[in-house]
Amino acid sequence: MQALGSIQSTIFLLLVTAIFVFAVVALISSLLYSDEMYRAADKRTKKFWSLMLGAAVLVSFLGLPPLNAMPMFITIIAFVATAVYWLDARPALRRVDPRRRKR
Repeated sequence: MQALGSIQSTIFLLLVTAIFVFAVVALISSLLYSDEMYRAADKRTKKFWSLMLGAAVLVSFLGLPPLNAMPMFITIIAFVATAVYWLDARPALRRVDPRRRKR
């Protein structure tokens, strides 16, 4: 029975760590685009995405063991906010990015 608990703990640790890394990379990515690009892509402002993803990084960090200061469902909300950036805002930003058009 302890082996099952150990496997579950390992999976949980990997999942929460992946969410944290996913959020950090999204935050860094969001900071690379100018506010004008956000407007040109018809997305929310850079400030909005920076604050949203910064909060996601904080929440996912606090959800990491051994802190476990956040319940898992709040960490999942941080994951959803990060996924919305990756799947909606970032592709639109890449389409209007002049650095990408030259290639």
